[in-house]
Amino acid sequence: MALTELGPVRHHVVEGAIGPLHSIDYGGSGQPIVCIHGVTGSAWGWHDVAAALAPRHVIALDMRGHGDSAWSPSGAYDTADHVGDLEKQLDALDVEQVTLVGSSWGALVALEYSARHPHRVAHLAIVDIEPSFEARVEDVPPRPREFESYEGALAWVEESNPRAPRSAATALAYGAFAPDATGHIAPKHDPFFFERWPFRNGDHWETLTNLSCPTLFVHAGFTFVQGEVMRRMQESVPGSRLVEIAEAGHVIPVDNPEALAAELVDFLGS
Repeated sequence: MALTELGPVRHHVVEGAIGPLHSIDYGGSGQPIVCIHGVTGSAWGWHDVAAALAPRHVIALDMRGHGDSAWSPSGAYDTADHVGDLEKQLDALDVEQVTLVGSSWGALVALEYSARHPHRVAHLAIVDIEPSFEARVEDVPPRPREFESYEGALAWVEESNPRAPRSAATALAYGAFAPDATGHIAPKHDPFFFERWPFRNGDHWETLTNLSCPTLFVHAGFTFVQGEVMRRMQESVPGSRLVEIAEAGHVIPVDNPEALAAELVDFLGS
């Protein structure tokens, strides 16, 4: 399948500190809704969320080391590195304000950016993440490093996201995987992330208290993220809201994109 079969999109590239930073513009109009994926994700993981949010303007980013963005030769993948990249990508949009929607690690990047640049963020949605971690950076769950075919990658995406619509799973499988040097189909991210998840070094509780924009917290029903922790997060941000999408796993943009989009529409209003 060619990615063009998934619908018309525009690709943008901004020069970052270590090389090109890629994003997908899913189209639409109005103030941009900028979406940021998690540690194993891709800009294509927002495919069905963007469709459900139409005609709103949705842009999804590839974080450094992922998708079609540059890999760091020195393993510079701390959350602060991604915040610096986000600054460059949002400056390139040349708009006064955006809505930021971050899933998992992407939510921590969006959180830090929002606290640092409150005048640039109209709304913030933090999707299924905790602000600090007991697990070590090296405690990475095992995942397949390659598949014989795209069909194999798709089957794995669907197994990992059992509620995902076929269109969302297909977008992720064909957009976030590519042939490697051996001809196998491999995730389009730095192999670094099979061994280390740097965001686990962070503690973002204090940053939550510095937020000033309207904030939505979204918790999944089937996830390792603790609901009590997300309630504490919500209580740290006056005027914020917490919702739960009961029928969703941790990667909500893929596993239940329509429900996530519905919560975002309710949060953002007309």
